[in-house]
This record gives sequence, structure tokens and C-alpha cells, in this order.
Amino acid sequence: MTSTPRSPHAPLKVVVVYATMFGATELVAETVAHALSAEFGVEVACRDAAWLDFAELLNADLIVIGSSTWNIGQLPSDWELRLDELATLDLHGKYVALFGTGDRRGYPDTYLDALDTIARALTPTGCTLIGEWSTAGYVFTGSLALRGDNFVGLGLDEDNDPDLTAARVGLWCAQLANEVNASHVLERAGVA
Repeated sequence: MTSTPRSPHAPLKVVVVYATMFGATELVAETVAHALSAEFGVEVACRDAAWLDFAELLNADLIVIGSSTWNIGQLPSDWELRLDELATLDLHGKYVALFGTGDRRGYPDTYLDALDTIARALTPTGCTLIGEWSTAGYVFTGSLALRGDNFVGLGLDEDNDPDLTAARVGLWCAQLANEVNASHVLERAGVA
């Protein structure tokens, strides 16, 4: 599958796609979709990976992927079943951001590991990963999702810190809007 180029004046197309085990990631995905809708002033689709036709991703400019990390760093079954298919997409020219839910107390040494698995699967797609998130304020002992002092995407803990979710999602979605808008300015100027 090949991605469709976007006209510089067309409205941004954004889709949030998620997989969950017990429903927390789905709720967060809906929160992210609403926040991105407000940031970009467009309708944002929110799709369950189990039922998504991945061809829909080829028409998006920004793809936000959500996943829970369950047990000892594992993907939810829907991402496990579809990750190879995701890895075959041609996402050149697309921005992709990741968010994940995990349990920093129950599984402190594999916190958000699923995000790393997804990020590595995206490497051959040619997408541009954005949305790294600082680890400041998080308490955990290990994570494959680390990129220096940041997570590869937004980390959330609905088991232990649900009161922090709304603020973190709001700040992260504003960050994504800034990253996408800055990149488009550079593209139009012929710098990127």
C-alpha cells in the first residue's frame, strides 16, 4: 500500500488507532482524539486496531497509535496480530505519534515496553516519529520505550495515576500540533 501525498492547503487528516486489553487504552484514545480535534480544528477518527482497514491510515497526515502494555511487557493481542501488517505500510510523509498505558507499580521493570515494540515495527514504513515525552515525574525501574531521558511517546498509568491523564494528554497533543505545524512550515520553505 502506498500513501497519498497531501496538498499543502488541505486540512490535516488525523486518525487515532489503538488496541487495548481491558478498556483503559480505548478511553485514553478517545480523550486523545478529542484533544487533537481541538488542537487542529478537524474531526479526528478514533479506531480500534482489531477492526481497522489499514488502508485508512494511508490517507492520514498524522497517525496516533495507542497501546497498553500488559503482563511482562507484552503487546495487547490485537496489536500482536496486526503488527506485521502495520510494518508493511508505506508511511513516507506521514507523522506517527505513540501513546501507551502501563502499570508502573505492578510492572515497574517493563513499563510501556509495548511502545518500543510498535516503534521498532514502524521503522521500515518510512514514517516520521514525533511526540517523545519526558520521563520527569514518572517512577519506574525499567522500560524499553526509553529514548534518552524521554519515552518514545506519551506514557500514562490509568491504574495508579488516572488523575494525571487529562493534563498529560492536553500537553502532549499541544506538543504534537507544534511539531506537525513546525515541520509543515519547514516543508513549505523548502528546508525539510
